[in-house]
Amino acid sequence: MKKKRSFIILLFLFVLVLTASTTKYYDNKYNIDSNIIENLKLEKQNYVTIDRMPKDLKRAVILMEDKRFYKHGGYDVKAITRALIADIKARKIVQGGSTITQQLAKNLFLSEDQSLKRKIDELFLSIKLEKVYSKEEILEMYLNIIYYGDGAYGVQEASNKFFNKNIWELSIEECAMLAGIPQAPSLYNPKDNLEKAKSRQRFVLKLLDKNKDMVISRVVNMNFVEA
Repeated sequence: MKKKRSFIILLFLFVLVLTASTTKYYDNKYNIDSNIIENLKLEKQNYVTIDRMPKDLKRAVILMEDKRFYKHGGYDVKAITRALIADIKARKIVQGGSTITQQLAKNLFLSEDQSLKRKIDELFLSIKLEKVYSKEEILEMYLNIIYYGDGAYGVQEASNKFFNKNIWELSIEECAMLAGIPQAPSLYNPKDNLEKAKSRQRFVLKLLDKNKDMVISRVVNMNFVEA
C-alpha cells in the first residue's frame, strides 16, 4: 500500500513538472503581484479585515477546511494523496484535497471546471499566493469571498443575512454555524435548511471543544486533534 501511494505521489509530481511551463493563470481580473486585497476592498462593500473577525470563527474554519493551514506552503501533500487515491478508485474527480489557499486561488483566478489542468493551475497559483501574501492575508481574502449560499458572499454578508449581525458580534455558536456552510452552501445554510445547519453546527462545536488549545497566530506551530 505504501509503495502504491509513493508511486501515485511520484506520478503526480511528474505531471506537475511536465505542465509547469504551460500553466496559465487565465483570469486577468487580478494580478498576484499587485495588491489583491486593496482591489477586493474596492469591489466589496462588506470587506472585513482579519483582526475584526472572531477568533472562534477562524479556528472553526481552519479545522473544517484545512487543518494543516499553518504548516503547508499552499498545498497539502497528504490531502492531495488521499484525494488522488479516491479519484483513481472512482475513475473521476470525487475529492479535491484543496487547501484554503487553493480554494482562494480557484475563486480569484479559475473556473469551476473539474479537469486535471485546472487543478494543476490551482496548485501553482497557490504556491505563488503563499510567496506573496501572509497566512493571515490569505485567510482574510478567503473569508471575504467564499460563498455561503442564499446569495451571500463573504463572512460579513453571510453574518448580516443569517444572523442580522456584524461578523465581530457573533457568538461561538454562530461562528460554528458559519464555518460549517462553505463545503455545501445550498445544504447547510440556515435560510434553506435550518435543521441540517444546526446538525452541522453541533459537529463544528464538538470539533472546537476537542481543539481548545489550537493556536491561531503567525507562528507555524499548530496543535489540533484529528476529527
